[in-house]
Amino acid sequence: MQKAIITILTLAALFISSCNFNNERVTKANLEQLINDALSGDQNANQKLQGFLTSKHIGKKDYNQLYIDQLNTGEKTYYSVILEYYDPRLNLFAIYDDNLNFYLLDKSLNGYLNSEWIDNGTRKFVFVQERFLTRDVLSIDRLSIYEVGEIEASLVYRSMSRFVKVNNLSYQKIESIKGNLILTKITGTSDKALNNKIDTFYFNPTSKKYLSKKNLFDNYVRQEIDNFVWNTTKPQITEDFVDAEIVTVTKNFKISLNRDWQKIPKYTEDKHLKQPLTGVKYVNVNHGSSFIILQIPRGEVGEIYCPYILTETVKGKYRIRASEVFEIGKNYLQIFEHTCGGTKYFLLFECPKAIYLENRKEFSDIINSFAIDC
Repeated sequence: MQKAIITILTLAALFISSCNFNNERVTKANLEQLINDALSGDQNANQKLQGFLTSKHIGKKDYNQLYIDQLNTGEKTYYSVILEYYDPRLNLFAIYDDNLNFYLLDKSLNGYLNSEWIDNGTRKFVFVQERFLTRDVLSIDRLSIYEVGEIEASLVYRSMSRFVKVNNLSYQKIESIKGNLILTKITGTSDKALNNKIDTFYFNPTSKKYLSKKNLFDNYVRQEIDNFVWNTTKPQITEDFVDAEIVTVTKNFKISLNRDWQKIPKYTEDKHLKQPLTGVKYVNVNHGSSFIILQIPRGEVGEIYCPYILTETVKGKYRIRASEVFEIGKNYLQIFEHTCGGTKYFLLFECPKAIYLENRKEFSDIINSFAIDC
């Protein structure tokens, strides 16, 4: 084993644990005021929101809408937050609860947005519709469905839901959501063979999403767009923007990753530790880099598990320690330990040496986005 020559990735912002208003439940009005205060430059308000806003949003109160919807379950209230701008690159969608626990942040939504909570017995969903133009005159709606659990929320479904071309309207509507599948019905298309067809989206346990093998309506819409001849004059939605990042948030930690990172839940790490720990692993499908998040049992110190010396880089209530960067075969490896109160987590970063330099900004941003809840 050899130490790497380069110095890797510095850690930046401290994570401030979620807190509420004088230990009282946060109301919809409280949350709206907090967001507006943060937009106006109130750093304390921004810290309470735990990464909802970026520096690009501070001072920009010229939004189209700030819409907060809620679902009251009796035990707690969940809030969905839409912050919509004329420039869709600034659009944000987030989910909180009335203790300001931060469940999810999505930066990939386009155009005009609306949301609706669906309480399906033991399961809770947020439906978010986007409406935007492509080729200047073709109108598209896209439906995203987020499922909210006890400790995290995630995007479980995304597909086109409405397409308008020269006043001809076609739709894909949700017929039912069951345990392992979502059924949709397609109507109004110019392809008569497609009308009234049912498409089935099966739950994929690896990606944690409902996926269709056929994608009937999405493929129809893309074909219609490809065949449409028009000289565009307005800014267009790009593929890169549609695939913008979604932040994974639980009550215990948050990390900002885009869709190139595949989640592997209940992953046991025993290769780089003295003793195995189980957590979650995110693997980049393009170049094989990975981030592994592991909780250290309460009352135990990192040295029981980490074989390397950890040096303190951030002191105070929220402490961060980091190992040096090591060369392990063809890879670089670095281990971070985050501590707040009695909560401790490891963040293990590993990447092929051959791709580090061209991707180091992305890696640095991801490492700096990681934080635990105190």
